[in-house]
Amino acid sequence: MTVKIVTLRALEPGPVFTVLGAVHGNERCGPEAIRRLIDGIDRGDVLLGRGTLQLVPVANPKAYEKGVRFVERNLNRQLYPKDVKTYYEDHLDPILCDLLDKTQVLLDLHSYTSQGGPFIFSGGNDAKELAFAQALGVSDFVTGWSEAFGNADGSREGQGTTEYARLQGAIAVTLECGHHTNADAADIGHRAILRALAHLGMLDPASPAAAALDPGRALPKRRYVRMKSVFRRESGAEFAKSWRHFDPVAAGEPMARLASGSVLAAPEDGFIVLPKEKAAPGEEWFYFGAVASGS
Repeated sequence: MTVKIVTLRALEPGPVFTVLGAVHGNERCGPEAIRRLIDGIDRGDVLLGRGTLQLVPVANPKAYEKGVRFVERNLNRQLYPKDVKTYYEDHLDPILCDLLDKTQVLLDLHSYTSQGGPFIFSGGNDAKELAFAQALGVSDFVTGWSEAFGNADGSREGQGTTEYARLQGAIAVTLECGHHTNADAADIGHRAILRALAHLGMLDPASPAAAALDPGRALPKRRYVRMKSVFRRESGAEFAKSWRHFDPVAAGEPMARLASGSVLAAPEDGFIVLPKEKAAPGEEWFYFGAVASGS
């Protein structure tokens, strides 16, 4: 099994921009969005004016073929080349890391299991990265992934594509295009790629795709949430209610109940981020975030 990588180089120098799809094999919007872009390039609707574009429609081909999140190990956790390869995904690490080593800007397209619309995971501490994220046409932003996972001290537990790319000096964001089955998820991903190309000055203004972009399109007011905690499901634990992504919670409000009867209450006013109703014991169950300061 191979990983398909499509590389396009314009005659004029410019940024090296990488787009990834299906890092998780059951998230189909990324591959569809990237394939639409490739079709547009082949038709001449999308013209690359400068720079290098690296496209990976399916980063985890075996998981994509099986329609599962991963085969043996979450590819978007502990992403780094390993001396000893124990799991299938360990063999994909060096392929992706080699690509990311050459990347200056990364857009990783994902979707999620709970109901909700698109949002962006960004680092939150870099002005250029924030400007790039804001250019993608999405109004909700989540920061603080590394801090919530404890990666700020060098741990690699939550290190995925964007965290690895940032360590190499790249601008890197994850776009969650909505629920896995949202009809517009691939549309959101495709539009974001085009807007990213335009923001980076890589999309030739003469492209029909450039003329179709609407930079003045009104967006809802932007929301910025900083992740504070990662909750893994314990056996017998249940949500206090059926949560949707970005549902608000008040300080002290029950978020979940454990099998022992104790309650996980919100430590402050905030939001439920990416709840997974069917998470298995030990898996990431949901995240808690609060309004980011200064937003």
